[in-house]
Amino acid sequence: MIGLSGKRWWIATGFVFLATLVITMPSVGDFGYTYDEPAYRHSQMVSQQWWERLAKGEVAAILEPDALLYYWPYGRHGINFHPPLAGQLNLLTYGLFGRFVQDVPARRLASVFEFAITVTALFGFLARRYGGWCGLVAAGSLLLMPRLYGQAHLIDTDTPGLLIWALATSAFWKGLHEERAGLWRVLVGVLVGLAFVEKMGAVLVVLPILAWLAFTSLPGALKRLGGSSRDTATWVDGVATSALMLAPLALAYAEIRRLSVAYLTLQSAIGVPANDLTPARTDLFRDHPTTWMPGGILLLPLAIWVVRRLLGRLLRKSPFWGPERPALETWTAILAFGPAIAWLGNPAWWREALPRLAHYYSISTARRGVLPDIQIIYFGQIYEYSLPWHNAWVLIGITVPVMTLFAAIAGLFVAPWRDSLPRFFLLNLVTLPLMRMFPTPAHDGVRLFLPTFLYLSAFAGWGVIGLAGRFRNPSWRPILANLVLLPSAWALINIHPYELSFYNALIGGPEGAWHAGFELSYWYDAYTDKSLKELNRLLPENANLAFANVKSSPDMIPEELQALGKLRGDLRFEAGKGLPFMWLLTHDSKADCFSRLLFGMVPWYAVEPEQLTKARVATVCHPEAVSRAWALQLLLDKESPKRPEPPAAPVWVRTYAPLLARLWGEGVTKAPPLAINEEVLSWGKEDPDSLVAAAQWVAQHGHGDGSAPARRLMDVLNRYPGRAAVLLQARPRALVEAVTIIISEPERLRNVVLRQGYSDLRRLGRSLDADM
Repeated sequence: MIGLSGKRWWIATGFVFLATLVITMPSVGDFGYTYDEPAYRHSQMVSQQWWERLAKGEVAAILEPDALLYYWPYGRHGINFHPPLAGQLNLLTYGLFGRFVQDVPARRLASVFEFAITVTALFGFLARRYGGWCGLVAAGSLLLMPRLYGQAHLIDTDTPGLLIWALATSAFWKGLHEERAGLWRVLVGVLVGLAFVEKMGAVLVVLPILAWLAFTSLPGALKRLGGSSRDTATWVDGVATSALMLAPLALAYAEIRRLSVAYLTLQSAIGVPANDLTPARTDLFRDHPTTWMPGGILLLPLAIWVVRRLLGRLLRKSPFWGPERPALETWTAILAFGPAIAWLGNPAWWREALPRLAHYYSISTARRGVLPDIQIIYFGQIYEYSLPWHNAWVLIGITVPVMTLFAAIAGLFVAPWRDSLPRFFLLNLVTLPLMRMFPTPAHDGVRLFLPTFLYLSAFAGWGVIGLAGRFRNPSWRPILANLVLLPSAWALINIHPYELSFYNALIGGPEGAWHAGFELSYWYDAYTDKSLKELNRLLPENANLAFANVKSSPDMIPEELQALGKLRGDLRFEAGKGLPFMWLLTHDSKADCFSRLLFGMVPWYAVEPEQLTKARVATVCHPEAVSRAWALQLLLDKESPKRPEPPAAPVWVRTYAPLLARLWGEGVTKAPPLAINEEVLSWGKEDPDSLVAAAQWVAQHGHGDGSAPARRLMDVLNRYPGRAAVLLQARPRALVEAVTIIISEPERLRNVVLRQGYSDLRRLGRSLDADM
């Protein structure tokens, strides 16, 4: 198979880059302002002040330890625990384009460029080796995946992580297989260092790289151990150089471990309760554990690497120093550049380096318990932190366009396995899904394993050219390419701008996935500019708004939208001030009894786009509906008893291979089963007149002293005495309306309250308060 080369390759690669920008850039402002973007934007705005002071020459002041900590709110527990690279790239595009486009789109353009470079790199890498059609199908499959297309339009940390992963593995391959490829091997180390400055998830790119080295280079080296003098020199070089470079890193790691414990000692000294000693309580402005070790120890491996490379240059004819050793040079480049860039790339770590690194180490390695567990819904069951072992494979199967998925599966059978590249790509494809089979964070849908889709797209390219080759007719390549890419393009066009809600036809599209128990929406992207303009027009002056529950409250979004001019300034977001208009995203994993009931009311405003077959992704509820849902929750909410599930795995698995117990569903934390107050439902069925009379009395008098039924009803309400009092003061009639719903809609209420996600009213037949 003849790949593209020379001028043809450059022209084709440039065309792919420009075409990707043309397809992605115009839609950068179409997506709603998503959950994490305000925090990322805030971090950028603070660090921007540091750059401004640097430009003014205030060098000494901004290099003070506390100044670095203040101006670089990255890589620690707080508003943004990710390192600064992604945010600084957003800040860069804001600086370049902020005069021409609005604030948020200007920052989002960083992700657009990163995605365009990723798509182009995939095309160029495959087109040079397997031809233009293979590269085009792979690049097109990646570009037209709705989930990735949508993610590439946000201020986020995962699109730059995808780019780093793509470039690191490409540079790794070129460093091993091309002549005079020393610079590519250096680039691997640089990119691994940038991964440390981008996000801990991106650092996992070292897993397939090191695994490939271990399984391909190490066995041959072991066979040659004790062979020729050249082989002996290779071993001596490898062992000696690696030992010298690893020694300071081992010392630094031991000190970081010690300091992470020292933080807890400092917290204990100021009276933090023993059961609350976590990295989350660390205040880097206050807590300063002492260390003898300077941050410069992280530069020692780089210094050793420089000396070793200089000796290789100066003594090229030496059998010991002169020969190129691609695998060893790649490994040492990672050791040299990874720690150095990880330190120098985060200014907050320049001073008090190891103590601050220790804090970041703590929150990264002990994430559970440091950061709140995030709820995830999966096949209708809400989990916390991690999901059953098969979650990544299922999500791949239902979020990738069907024809792309089929082409990739075909690629697994017809890829040119005589080459070793498909094996390396397969290793990269499975790395993150395999990681998610173990107790690792599994929230946010597919966002946390975007690199998987890069390599899946490559197999789609191989699938098309492999199947076309079976027909022995070149005209089949464009035919099969169109069969794969055109349906994906059509799916992307049809769902825009709700790409983050995309599911494929195998599960019935977004509506089918929602009914099967997956998130319909997650990131608040459903509140687009169009929706906000309608709400600005419809909401009364000085309206008070609130969010349905704490778990799904986007803390910074309302204020940010008002500051950006997207929401009217007179609108108030003041909790506890009467009955508000209530915003509700169809965020199933964060549902509670109240929000489920609220979703069951007639919406005052609803986002029901044709793109999602009119499934309701966002709602604003009128205060009257809020009061009804509130009253129903007071009457019907019931905490179910927590019963631990008996172990499902065989005894021998739990004894000798406990990690494998996840294959039997163990090791995941399920939300407890839901319950409903059957006593009140039975009362409404057996003696409805008594229940209505009791509700009328309590609503009129605010207490239950008038009769036995009224006292009985008040006993139910007093399970939540504060909330009941507020409701009875704000809109007592809601209590009468709630018991009317209980009497007339008991089965619908059961369906709504006992489903862990939200219930589609189209399936229920009508809303709970349709008659009101």
